[in-house]
This record gives sequence, C-alpha cells and structure tokens, in this order.
Amino acid sequence: MPLLKIDNKEIEIENGTTVLQAAGANGIEIPHYCYHPALEIVGSCRMCLVQVEGVPKLQVSCNTIVTDVPKERKVDGKYDMVVHTQNDLVVQERKNILEFLLLNHPLDCPVCDQAGECYLQDYSFKFGSAHSRFDEEKRVRPNEYLGSQIVINHNRCILCSRCVRFTQEISGSSELFVESRGYSSKIAALEDKPLDNLLAGNVADICPVGALLSTDYIHKNRIWNLKKQPSVCQDCSVGCNIDVFYQKDDILRLTPRENHDVNGYFMCDIGRYGFHRFDNIDRVVQPMVRNNGSFDFMGWKEAIEITAELLKGSNGKTAGIVSSFHTNESNYLLGLTIDGLLGSLPPITDEEVTYRSGFRISSERSPNLKGMNDVSGEILEDISSAITSQSIRGIYILDDGVDRELDDSWKMLLENMDFVIVQTYAMTELAKLAKIVLPGLAPFEREGTITNDQGRVQWLRPSIPIKGESKPDWEILMLVRNALQKDSEQFADLGEVIKRMSDQFPDYAGVSLFKIGTMGIAVNGKNT
Repeated sequence: MPLLKIDNKEIEIENGTTVLQAAGANGIEIPHYCYHPALEIVGSCRMCLVQVEGVPKLQVSCNTIVTDVPKERKVDGKYDMVVHTQNDLVVQERKNILEFLLLNHPLDCPVCDQAGECYLQDYSFKFGSAHSRFDEEKRVRPNEYLGSQIVINHNRCILCSRCVRFTQEISGSSELFVESRGYSSKIAALEDKPLDNLLAGNVADICPVGALLSTDYIHKNRIWNLKKQPSVCQDCSVGCNIDVFYQKDDILRLTPRENHDVNGYFMCDIGRYGFHRFDNIDRVVQPMVRNNGSFDFMGWKEAIEITAELLKGSNGKTAGIVSSFHTNESNYLLGLTIDGLLGSLPPITDEEVTYRSGFRISSERSPNLKGMNDVSGEILEDISSAITSQSIRGIYILDDGVDRELDDSWKMLLENMDFVIVQTYAMTELAKLAKIVLPGLAPFEREGTITNDQGRVQWLRPSIPIKGESKPDWEILMLVRNALQKDSEQFADLGEVIKRMSDQFPDYAGVSLFKIGTMGIAVNGKNT
C-alpha cells in the first residue's frame, strides 16, 4: 500500500485513492466545491489545490491519485507522495480562488436559506480573505425556475456543475446544462424538459452554495433553529435513510442521509415531500366508541375494558389484521395478543423505477411489507373462507391511516362482523366502520423497527411530539394483552419486545436497537 505524507502526517492508503479522499478519511480538511463522491471528477472549481513535492505546479487533489512508485522515486526514500495543504503558496492561491468566486456573489448570507450549511460561507471564513479588489458593479441576474420544485439564484452560483452532472449520471434525465461560455455561463434547463424528475430535489442538497433551492423550504426557517433526527423514509420499501428537520410540532424538511447499503447519498421526491400528506388529515387523538351510529369519546381505561370484553365475548372467533405500514413490534404484538391472523391490509403498489445510477424507487409503496411477513406468524385463513365459514366474528385491525378503496370481499367481511376494532391515527373510511377506535401514532411520532425489501432492519425514531391522548401502538397492544390476561409476560420497553421477537424468529436473532443504530442491520441470516 502506498505511503502518503500530508502536512507531516503519515498515511497508508489503498492504491488508487485520491489525495482529497485520503485527507478527508484522516481528518485533514481540503476545501472543495465541484467534487462529490457520487459524481464523476471534473476538477473545475480549483479550491482543492495542493502542493505535491516534485511537481512544479499546484495540483487538484480531487483528481490526484496516489499509487506505489519505484523505490528510486520515493521521496526521502520512503514516501510515495508528499503533499502540503497549508503552506503559503497553497493558502494564497486558495484566497485568490475565493476572491474570484465571490466577484458577483450578492453576499446575502443573512437572507440565504443555505446559511449555516454553505461551503462558500464556511470556506470564506476559514480560508478566505475579507478584502476584495473588485470595485466594478456586480452582474445581476433574476432567479429562474428550473422545474416545479427547484429555483436557481444565478447570482450565487459558482458553476461547480454538480447539478448538471447529477442529471447526467444519477437520474440519467439530462435536463440541466451549462449555457453560453466564459463570463456569460449559467446553469439552465432545456426549454422542453424542465427539471421535474423524481430525483430533482437532490440537486438542492448537493449544491454547495445555496444557488439551487427547494421551493418547499424557501424562507421557512433557519437551519440553526431546527432540530435534526436521523430516521427512515416510509414511502416505499427501499427505506431510504433520512434526516428529519423539525421545530416543535412541525416538520420543515427531509433530506437524505448517507448509507451505502440502502440509498447511497440520495432520496426520491415522493419521500422528500411525503410528509405533507399529514398536514390536513382527520387525526384521531382520543379513544372512541360508536353508539347508535355516532362516536363518543372516552378515556383509555374504559376503552381497553370494552375492547377486552369484546375480544373475550367472541369465544376465540376473533382475527387480527396486520399492516405493512406498522412497525415489526406492533405487528408481532398483535399476533401475540390475538389468537389468529387473517392477513394484512392490501399493500399499496405502484410502478418500480430504477435509474441509471442504480437508485431505485420500489413498487411496494409500503415501508414494512417484508418485516410484516417475517414477524406476523401463521395466517389463520383467507378472507373468503372467513366470510363463508363465519368462523370469524370479530376483527382487530392495525390501520395504516391510508384512505384506500377496499374490494368487495373486504367490505363484505367487515359488514358481517359482530365488531371491528381499529387502531389508527387517522379517521379513515375503515375507522368509520369500527365499534372501537384506539388512537395510535402517525409516522414521525412512532418508534420501532421496519425491514426493507432487501432484508435490512432499520430504526424509526420519533421526531415530533405525540398528539393528544394517542399512545405508541405497541403500548396499546400491551394494554389490551394485559386486560385479556394472556400470560404474565410483561414488556417494559420497546427493546424488550425486540428481544422477544429476535428470540422467536431465527433470522432476527441478535437484533437489538444498539446493533441497528443509525445504519441498520441485515437479517435473514446475514446479521452476524
């Protein structure tokens, strides 16, 4: 392996590693704009210039590869390459480049949505100069919409070309290009092809200077006023890793979180803007019982008592309905609480989309279809058999909060039941048929695990406070379980439920929240 020396620090690295990569992996910061690990290297911004001993000119570190060299060519008879990132020559050139990049920049940091996350701002402070020799009038261009969700501020743009390369290499849609040449150059979209592909929101994420902005977030808040929680997207079974930015009860934005075992660096716009579907839902926040065609509110103690009475009175003729939107723990506990499972609510499906880069949007628009099937246990019987045999007289449903069209067999099943108990966070058409409605948690409130379609268990973490008198779904099922006196086993917390589940299912053996962490863990015998 080549031996590299950067700023007097010896680093042994893999053959073919760039200087920029080697420095970053060892805690040495080299500023850069155009480089992104998921994109082809162009070396156009020149911010990452370094001095390499034995080379007459400064080199772009993002495209300078370290390899083994013959013994006679090693520096000091030992090093394959010696690099300086902080000497006078490099520091001065870095200041010159920053001065050039700021020639036409509006210096509007106080009103820029990128403030606090801006490479240009950070590097100007760390490596730049407060003085500019440019006295002429700045070039001013109006903002333009590149698509329905992305606006460009040309005056902030430094032409790093990240966005252009993204549409060429990742989405493969090629809507963006660099228009004109030299001083007149700017980023533009094709007239007949606006930037509206399902990955478009990522160009705002990878823009290093706040030139590309999501219309969904412009002027909503400042980054330092928001809290950030790592979690998992719940809009398809890929389970993209995300960061949830929120303030008090409100989610302000979702951004992708790097995980090379799941989504790489990106996420789709279905998941990015999916949290808006919860903006105007008819939320259930208190237990309800239906009397004479209308719902009455009641306390939890009474609700659990009535639920237990209904279940006991059915003499074992009750089935549970699990959901591919609920966590592994909730589906598992329903199977322990109810003697048999009839199946699941119909999964939501759509067209599978796979991009040139390999990024995928699953056809399964349910986040936990695989996990639900893994931990639900044996299915009692199919729906049609239950209807014809009348073996099932009551149903306990984990509702996913999605208003869906149920086919005739489902409608017939529900209409012929003595009672329907629905655990949900939204007053769906399904919930309106219930005798008892128990308020669970909505996405971004709930905590638990889900398993993506590749067999990776991931940890959903709550971001916003629980609404009203709603309770975690696994806790509701524990209350029902205890009221039924199923057994003496108690689960004090979510971790204990996961422990019981991992003991029962060999594929999940050894799984724990600690092992899952923020990156997830593979199951189906792969979690060693």
